[in-house]
Amino acid sequence: MKILVAYALKEEMFPLAIAGAEIVKVVTGMGKTQAAASLAFAIAEHRPDVVLNIGTVGTYRHSVGDILVCRRFIDRDMHRLPLDGVCREIDMTDSSFAYGLPSLVDGAESTAPMTVNTGDNFVFSPEEDLGCDAVDMESFSLAWTCRKAGVPFLAVKYVTDKLGQNSVEAWASKLAHARAALQAYFKEYF
Repeated sequence: MKILVAYALKEEMFPLAIAGAEIVKVVTGMGKTQAAASLAFAIAEHRPDVVLNIGTVGTYRHSVGDILVCRRFIDRDMHRLPLDGVCREIDMTDSSFAYGLPSLVDGAESTAPMTVNTGDNFVFSPEEDLGCDAVDMESFSLAWTCRKAGVPFLAVKYVTDKLGQNSVEAWASKLAHARAALQAYFKEYF
């Protein structure tokens, strides 16, 4: 099995090995357009069996240090447009791989569905996340690209910051923790 692992930033990367899988890594860059284009080129070049997005998110529902396994994605930039035919939400449960892979919430395993709200702005306030589990700047566009390419997709995200609590500074200070925790998670569960 060939797994294309997509990271938004080089700073989020860590050594990753999955038994029986060839791992190909790509840094997509931040934001929906850059991420979608980068992933589309990588899918065309590498022809993966699945795409795994690993990265960081902000939240107001969960705790810093939680790891969320996400299969549902909302585009916060388009979500408020009442236009027919505009893709605002993607549910990848039907095409996701690694069924049963748990989230780690407050130190306990959880199989509750997790949703990421994606947009091209950095969210500073809890009121902006539209009731989702987490917010980021790439996941929806990656899921959309995979859906169009017919490639199963899964996002595994480490919570680095609580919305409205110095999110930019908290995110930067938590990157080392995120890499270490995600690496340990994949060794344990994959």
